[in-house]
Parts: sequence; structure tokens; C-alpha cells
Amino acid sequence: MASTNNTSENEIRSWLEVALKDENFKDISVKIQGNSEKGDGYMGDIIFVSVEGTTDNQSSKKYDLVLKCSKKSKALRETSPVKEAFLNEILMYKEVLPYFIQYQKEKGVAAPFNSVPKCYGSFTGKNMEIIVLENLKSNGYELWPRKEPLSRRHIDLIVTEYGKYHATSLALQHQRPTDFQKFLDTVIDIIEIFTKTNDQQILFGTPIDQSCELLKGDLDDSILLRWKGLKNQIESIFGDMIKTSTGLKVILHGDCWNNNFMFLHKTGEEKIPLKVAFLDWQVSRFASPIVDLSYFLFACLSKEDLEELDVILVLYHTTFVNHLVQLGIEKPDTLYPFDQFLGEWNHLCKYGIMMASLLMKVVSTEKDEVLDMAEVAESGKDFTETFINEIRDKENYKRRIRPIVEYAAKHNLI
Repeated sequence: MASTNNTSENEIRSWLEVALKDENFKDISVKIQGNSEKGDGYMGDIIFVSVEGTTDNQSSKKYDLVLKCSKKSKALRETSPVKEAFLNEILMYKEVLPYFIQYQKEKGVAAPFNSVPKCYGSFTGKNMEIIVLENLKSNGYELWPRKEPLSRRHIDLIVTEYGKYHATSLALQHQRPTDFQKFLDTVIDIIEIFTKTNDQQILFGTPIDQSCELLKGDLDDSILLRWKGLKNQIESIFGDMIKTSTGLKVILHGDCWNNNFMFLHKTGEEKIPLKVAFLDWQVSRFASPIVDLSYFLFACLSKEDLEELDVILVLYHTTFVNHLVQLGIEKPDTLYPFDQFLGEWNHLCKYGIMMASLLMKVVSTEKDEVLDMAEVAESGKDFTETFINEIRDKENYKRRIRPIVEYAAKHNLI
């Protein structure tokens, strides 16, 4: 199987001639600037390219682009929903998100949700899906160190953006139900496919066992026993609990850990975020906004900010309601009263706790420890093998998982 490292500039040019057809762009020349590091993508790889060409009026154009390329491994594509995940993300970038942004513009929203990279187009071929995005690094955006929790300023910025994004989804359901239903008819529930094809008990049960071993002697045995008992709820958390929820539902972002956000910071030593861009829309689906919110907060909060979680939840709900007002929703409080929001949080936030049990291990993994999903699939092993290996930086794993276990126990969430 050819890796992206062996992809030729001629091959990339053939993709871009299709993907950039709406950009009035021809005589394309391509220069590969680099590739993603190992571990940056599980079902895909990233190629950074600079592209030059001309328009019909012979003016020159130049782009710095990111090509998100699906893995070509036949074994991986037969055992994991690689194609479906990329098609879902293409749908989000080309149809759903542009519609959401245009809708807010038509409503005259002063501060809309538009925190996504520009998508120039896509290319699909045999065992291949490509998404062409602007290179945010060229515009000064950067990732947060993956081992570290986000700062409070970053948390508040993202929570505010989630409030606006989810509110836009809800407003569309009420004001343009026919258009919204078209999106629901085409969005693919990748998580549902994953849960049917992979052993969730191993995927999430293993890190729960491993974290229990790490925390022995640090936390009371009664707390660890309750944490270990979370294993008995894995099936219900990823199955019936989310599916049968009768509460409010929106089209989610879906994959909410800190590697899927890039930030533009104010110039200076202190990292003060001015803007954020939400990346990776592959597992977007229709479900409770608590799925996004709990995943993000438990995966990204520090120990100190976990203690302020109630305040952060108020910020989210206030932003959500205020955005509904700007979108012309009358009596927005009746659509999602704060009491209902808190009730759904208390019922469904176990989803985020469960995701964090795995993610705290993932963020503590060194680059050279990350297994390549294609290599795992081609060796005949299960997808779960990618995540259950032992890691070296157990201290960081312990530092990140302990506050979550303590919080969950204190608030009777386990």
C-alpha cells in the first residue's frame, strides 16, 4: 500500500484539478511541503501542499492547503468505516456547515458560529477520499500541546462556540424543518457502525482497568470499585442511553478532544485565544448536545476547572439561549429550559466520562508508541489493538485521569 509519503505531486495535481474546479483555477503546479506525524490521524493522513495556478483572466493564484487523505489499506477499509467517515465529513464541510453559516448570515447574527476551516472541495476515487482544506497554520493557528488540559480561556471560547453551533442546529429544526431533515437523511452515524464492528468492552474496559491499577493507593478503594463498575455500563452508554434519549437533539461536532481544535492567539507570551477552528467532522451525527459537551469538557478540563464545571455549564446554556434569540426563536427558554439541560447533563454526561477514560491514555501516548491502524488491520488484528497497548508516560496518564475519577465519584456519576 502506498503511503502519503510516496504520493507524487502529479497525483495530487490530478486530485486538485477536480477538487478546485469551483475556484476558477487552472495550470496547477503543486509542491509538497510536508506530511502529518505518526499518530495525528487514525483513519487518514495529512499532506501539506502549496499550489499555484492561473484564473481565466490569467491572474495568478496561490494557496496553502491541507489534504486530508483516507488510508488506502484494503484490510482497514474492510474492517472499519473509513469510507463512510470521510463521506460524512465531506457532507459536513460541503453542505451542512456552509448552510449553517449562510443561515446565520441571513438572520443577521452579529457573532455567528463559523469556526471551521475553509473547505475548497473534495475528491473521491477507488479506495480513496480526499478533503481539501485551507492550511490554518499559514494563518497563524496552532494546536494545543496534546498532553495538557486546555486553559480556562480556551475552554470558555470553545464552550461558547458549541453553544452557538448547537443553537443554530436547533433553530433550523424549527424554522426550516424540510431542509434540516435532508441533512438528517444523509448524515452517517459512524459511532453506531463502530460499536457494531468493534469490541467496546475491550476498547473502554481496558483503560478503566489500567487506570484503576495506576490509582491504587492514591484513591480510596471504594472509589476505585465504583470506577471499575463503569465497565458494566459500557454497552448502555454507547447504545440505548444515547439512542433512546427523548431530550433535545442536534447535529453534533462529534470528536471533541483537544487535537481537533486549532487556535489563533494574541501576540505575546501568554496564550490568549482570539479564535478557534473546529476540526474533524467525521463522526458528526444527530444526538443530544450533551454528547459533544461532556466529551469536550471531561477530555479537556484541568483539575482546577473541573471544580468550576457548574459555572462553565451556565456559560454554555446562556450562550445557547442568546443565540436562539438572535436567530429569531421566540421564547427560547421554553425550547431548552436550564432545568431540562441540567437533567440531561446528569443523565448523559457519563458518555464524556467514558470517552475521557480512553482519551486520557491517548493524550499521554508518545508519537513512537502510536500503532498504525492500517498496519494493525493488515496483521489481522482488531481495531481495538490500536488503543489497548501499555504506554510509557503513566505519570501524565495518572495526572489527567485522577481528577475525572474523583469528580465522577463526588457527584455520584459512577
